[in-house]
Parts: sequence; structure tokens; C-alpha cells
Amino acid sequence: MRLFVALPIPAPVRARLDELVAVLRDRHPELRWSAPDGWHATLAFLGAVADERLGEVVDAVTRAARRTGLPDELRLGAPGRFGRRVLWVELSATPEASLARLGTCIQDELESAGLAVDRREVRGHLTLARAKRAAVDATLVDEVTVPDAAWPCRAVEVWSSTLGRGPARYAVEASVTADS
Repeated sequence: MRLFVALPIPAPVRARLDELVAVLRDRHPELRWSAPDGWHATLAFLGAVADERLGEVVDAVTRAARRTGLPDELRLGAPGRFGRRVLWVELSATPEASLARLGTCIQDELESAGLAVDRREVRGHLTLARAKRAAVDATLVDEVTVPDAAWPCRAVEVWSSTLGRGPARYAVEASVTADS
């Protein structure tokens, strides 16, 4: 299975953001828009992992969550872009460095368990859209309205994704709290 570790976005926050993004979907059909039920903040990406190793992934995430704790609160921030291909909304945490610390610790624990991790700097964000031929420019970023939304961080999750025949399909394989 194809796995990654992420922070979930509560349904009411997704619904409110989706209301605001719906206008942009209509205005910019040239972009590939992410489905709101798949919005998450990735902390670690593993890629293909044998089904029988899922328990090891969950154990590593549990160790990291216990070691660092979870952020107290998550909050939507400003919109932005990665190059000219990805439109996103910032996700910040309280305490400030807790999101990056948790993601780095999860990546460390996964590697210590002998699992291959795509090592990346943790930058809290939700991907709204991707461009294939068209470009995500500063004008589009300026069109994004982000609701003022904050919520307590209660869990980190192990997600699977299935690609092919349309948009990616996601499933939560496990949910971990700091006291799991």
C-alpha cells in the first residue's frame, strides 16, 4: 500500500474552506483541484509499503507522538504557491515549531524502523490545486480567501492513497494520539 503520515483537517474547517474555494474551481477549470475530503497536512511520505509493515509504521508514529507531543492548536493561514504548479494554504501550529518538530521526529522514527521515507522539510500546508499546463501565478494566489479557522490537534494519522482512474483516493489506516 502507498502510505503517508498526516494531520487531519476537521470536517467543519474543510466545509468552510471548500465554500470559499468553490468559486475558484469554477473560474479556473484548467487546474486539477484537490477534493476537500482528501485535504491533510503531510508530515512524512513513505510511498509503497508492504501491508504487513503497517504495524511498524503505526508504532514509529506512536513513538514520535509520545516523544514530541502534538501541537496544541492548528490554524489556517495565508495562501501561497510552490513554483508555478501548486496552490496551497498555510497550516500553522501552536507552539510555533511543534509541527516541524513532530514531522521531523516521525521521519526519524520511521527511518530507525528501517522504513524508506521521502525525507523533506515539513512545511505545514494544504494543497488546493495543481497545474499541469497552466500556471499558478500570484494573481490566483490573491484570489484565494481563507477562513479564520483554528482547532485543537487531537491526532496524527497514517493514510493510504490509491492512484489511477481519476483523483487519488484516501483512507485513514490508523489514528495516533500523544498518549496512545
